[in-house]
Amino acid sequence: MHWFDYCAPKNLDEALNIFSEYGERASALAGGTDLILFMERGRLKPELVVEIPLCYPFVGLEIIDGQIRIGSRTTMRELETSPLICQHAPVLADSARVVGSLQIRNMATIGGNICTASPAGDTLPALLVLDASVKLVSKRNERIIPLQEFFIGPGKTVRQPDELLTEVIIPIPKERIGSSFYKLSVRRYMDIAIVNAAATIAVDEYGIIIDAKISLGSVAPTPIRAYEAEKNLIGKTLNESVLDEAASLAQNASSPITDQRGTAEYRRIMVYRLTKRVVMDAYKKAVAQN
Repeated sequence: MHWFDYCAPKNLDEALNIFSEYGERASALAGGTDLILFMERGRLKPELVVEIPLCYPFVGLEIIDGQIRIGSRTTMRELETSPLICQHAPVLADSARVVGSLQIRNMATIGGNICTASPAGDTLPALLVLDASVKLVSKRNERIIPLQEFFIGPGKTVRQPDELLTEVIIPIPKERIGSSFYKLSVRRYMDIAIVNAAATIAVDEYGIIIDAKISLGSVAPTPIRAYEAEKNLIGKTLNESVLDEAASLAQNASSPITDQRGTAEYRRIMVYRLTKRVVMDAYKKAVAQN
């Protein structure tokens, strides 16, 4: 590993001053589960590693004005065990639960998972179907970016070098919804996804779908929403024919590649099957609440 300097600012203002000065020559350290690995492999060579302070707004889980606010240093373990998340965003708790090992989940943070911007990031499909946004702060300004606009390529985001991701914001749905997440990997635990999928479904009192969101990971340069598949579900009750059509549209939205974990064709088949699985599961949970 290369030589680098390290600092630990005490608050947001100190951290912003440092990133304003160093820009892309500095890297933020939260859990470090990705950063340290990238540095060991020479993928990143920052002059300065800046530990994100364990203080507001980087920490905390709370509801403000009908939105869940999650500090970017919140760990996966905190997400999977939080009563607030388990009640209002269970699909996020489910996705956090499959990140690495217990030791990793005690270190890895939601902000790190987002900013690493891996197409296979486990929490990203869940956050996309929850309509999550991220708050970016710099000395220049603050901006809130919908997560579907945040990713621009593998490992690439719209975050500028002087900006820090401080919060993840999730609106609490007004209607009752069912949700589901599934990760397919070579090993059952501690592995990168071949395909992962998430869905949220809302239904009326007659079981007709009034809202649907489907997201896929590891099948495109970024995590994606399957918008055509979502639209095709609205106004319908779920049956095998409707499921098949939604799964086929989700397949069309994907553009997988072949790598050491699976071929492009295998991934396309799994997109079809996992879409059916998560949509059906989410639908059943939604119907059970009415």
